[in-house]
Formats: sequence, C-alpha cells, structure tokens
Amino acid sequence: MNLFRIIIFVFLEVIFFGYNSQGQSTEKSSSFVHGSLEAGAIVSTDSRTPFWLRTNVYGIIPNQAPVGIIQASIFKNYDKPDSISKRRRKFDWGYVVNPVVTYDRENKSRIVLPEAHFKIRFKSIEFYAGRRRELMGLGDSVLSSGFYAVSGNALPIPKIQLGTVGYVPIAFRKFLSINAGFSHGWINTPPYIYGARLHQKYLYFRLGKPVSKVRFYFGINHQAMWSGHSEYLRQNPDLALNGQLPDSWNLYKFVVLAYTPKNWFQKAGYTSFDSYRIGNHVGSYDAALETRINGNKLLFYYQHAYEDVSSLLFKNAPDGLWGASLELPTGNKTGAFKFTRLTMEFLTTKDQSGSQFYIPGSTYQGADNYYNHSQYTEGWSYSGATIGTPFIAPAKDLDSSKPLAPRFFPNNRVNMFYLGAQGKYRKSLLTFRASYSRNFGMPGDEFTSPRGQFSSLLSAQFPVVKWYNTTIVTKLSLDKGDLFPNSFGGYLGIRKNW
Repeated sequence: MNLFRIIIFVFLEVIFFGYNSQGQSTEKSSSFVHGSLEAGAIVSTDSRTPFWLRTNVYGIIPNQAPVGIIQASIFKNYDKPDSISKRRRKFDWGYVVNPVVTYDRENKSRIVLPEAHFKIRFKSIEFYAGRRRELMGLGDSVLSSGFYAVSGNALPIPKIQLGTVGYVPIAFRKFLSINAGFSHGWINTPPYIYGARLHQKYLYFRLGKPVSKVRFYFGINHQAMWSGHSEYLRQNPDLALNGQLPDSWNLYKFVVLAYTPKNWFQKAGYTSFDSYRIGNHVGSYDAALETRINGNKLLFYYQHAYEDVSSLLFKNAPDGLWGASLELPTGNKTGAFKFTRLTMEFLTTKDQSGSQFYIPGSTYQGADNYYNHSQYTEGWSYSGATIGTPFIAPAKDLDSSKPLAPRFFPNNRVNMFYLGAQGKYRKSLLTFRASYSRNFGMPGDEFTSPRGQFSSLLSAQFPVVKWYNTTIVTKLSLDKGDLFPNSFGGYLGIRKNW
C-alpha cells in the first residue's frame, strides 16, 4: 500500500472517529495523555515546494513537490497549577512522541521524528532528553519570520538539557527573574559528518514583576558545533588531521568559553585552524521591551547576530533581527472578523564587520561570512536545513539557473522585510505571512546585481462542527523573484485532536 492510499485511509479513519466522538467533553484535564493525527498533501506549479510551506516547520516538509504527509503526536504536558492555590506540584513529568511520514518523488517515503523527548521537573528546574521543538532568542515565537540563532527551521538536534521552566523570580520581590539552560547534543549526519557534538546554553533576565505593565528582557544564547570526523576532512590536512577534528573532553572548557589559549594548537592532533576557535560558534545578544496598553501586549525586540569576536563587540552593527509585535487577546473586531496579532520584522546581515577578512590597522577580522565554516562545510545547518534564520538558505534551495558561489550558504548578505498577521473569522483561524528580501550574495563573492525575492502564505484552519475536535487545514503560498524558483502551491489537510 503506497503512501497516498494510506493518506486516504487515514482521512476516512479521522472522519469516522470524529463522527463517533461527537458530544464528548472538550476538557483535556480528564486525561493526562493527549494526541493528534493529521494527513494532507502539498502540490505546486514547480517541482520545488514554495518557501513558506516548508519554512520554520522543523524540517518535516521536503523541498520537492508534490508531497504526501501523515503526522501524529502523543504527549503529556506538565499539570496546570491548582485552580484554588495557584501552585504547581513540586515534581512532574511529561513526554512527546511526534512521528512524521512524508512521500515525495525525490526521496520517496521518509520517516522523521521532529519531536521525541522525555522531561522531568522539580519546582522550576527541568531536565529533558531527546528532540524538542524550540526556538532560541527573544521575539514573537508565534508569528516571527525566524529567530537568528535557532529558528525552528531545521530538524531539532537530539540533546540533553538542564534549565529553568520559563522565567523564575530570584530577587527584589519577583522584580528580577532569569530563564537559563545548558545542554549537550549529538550531530551525526552521514556521509557529511560523523560524531559531531553540539554545545548550547542561554541566559536571559527579566526586569519587572509578572503583573507589571512594562517589562524589559535581555540576555545571550550561544551554540557551538565541535568534534566529528569525515572523509572530506581527511583530504585537507590544513583543516583536520586524518579527518578528525579535536574531540578531547579536556577541550570542552574552551568550547564553552569560546576561548583558545595561544600556541596550544602546536600539540599533536590539532591544526593551526583550531588556534582561532574550536568548532563553529553562532549566537545572538537579545533585548526586548514589553508593555501592555488597554489589555493588549506590545513587544519590541532585537537579536544581534554574532559569530566571532568582532561581532561580539558589535563591529557588525546593525546586523540582526529587529521586530515589533502587537498581540490583542480580546481581538479588534470588525463584523465576524477578529484581528488578534500583527508582527513586523526587519532582518539585515549585510555589514558582517566589514567586507574584508583582514582589516588593515585593526585587531579584529571582518567578512564574518555568516553560517559558513571551513571545517564544517555545511556550516550552521542540520540534515541539510538552516538551523537559524531561513533567509540565509542553502544553495540547494536557491534557483540553480543563476550563478552561485561554491559554498553551502552562497547568499548570507540579506536585507529582509516581513509582515505577519493573524485573526479569527468566526471560529476559523486565519494567518498571513509575507516577506520581501534583497539578496547580495556573500563576502568576496557578491551577486552582480541584488536579487529580489517575494514570498507569501495565506492559511486557514476551519473547525468541522459536526466532527468533534476535527479541523480542516488549508494553505496557499507564492514565490516570485530571482532567488527561488517561481512557484505557486498549496496544502490541504485534516487534523484530529483528542
């Protein structure tokens, strides 16, 4: 039985199950285990799936169209605070298992697990192990175009993490709160790289009590890809010895601190390339201001991109993601339509601490060449997809009929404008996304002229009244410009929750 027959079978099962569930209680608290099942398909006028249909969905949608998709999820969340005491249990646990099956002409059938983890919590401290859907940074996590460091665009990397559950008050009568995490992950994506590791940490502060009308947030996140071995490294002794990158745990402190002592690399087993930094480092400084006006939440934020010392010292300003988001919990109603959220963002990555790697008279280097890396030839990516902002895209996603630099990310100098909006029409959820980017290539290999790209998405989720907890999901997406192949496509699916 091929996948398209399975999709039809699942559609019928969902419809039948939805009909027989009519009239049951919608209170999820009656059972601690919940789940969902969705089946659908993508079609496109081009063999490439349009940008906004495959972007920021944790790597589950193939680039090739048409695509058939079945995804399921079984999960247990932490219990909500007691309705009377408003207190949570001291100890709690949960899990998520989210298998996805896709079928396309290029890869045929494919099974991925974008989320599969187990978590335990003691008071406000949490440990989890596995794959988890998450973002890294301060911003609108619902409607953003994609955070700079970790956007939710690629398949999550399996890891273990110890951290807080959200913001935890620590001083000044809950005026000062922190949100922190420290993790170790495993990157194994053959035949590209074997046995690479991920170090990740973040620390954010919140100034303002939970009930304050104005709150200020600031902090930093840091990711480092290190260790690993590969055949392509074996062919270049300037980058690695016998194809092996430094992997001793004695070096872990240098990975965590992003610091390397002078001349240590002269020891056997390391190259001069490792004297600068061990591994590929990416992150962002973040700041945000949140205020409430007549019950509505207004959020301003900035994610400052960094990859080396020069960008840590803001030599690459104003590079990063700038954003503003307006959330209207009660909605701005016009007839049957209720407007609930608006997000505007501007991404710029053009400065890169200057156009030259060696800057005369300066102690710092320029041409930061975001996401690219000499030792890790696929740079800041995982399983072929960008981990950070999707507007720095791999060469395989771009229009191959136009010349591109021979790097994994041949276009990382970008100016991008984004608008996202969300609202409800009666009981239906409507979402709109539109982006326009000017693309300039990469340092040392700029495009002969800037390439413009417009991409958009309009989606709607319609609840089926007669079928309990069943939703029809529709999406339309357009790519028009000089960066991606021109295409127009859509998604139609049906989802059942319980």
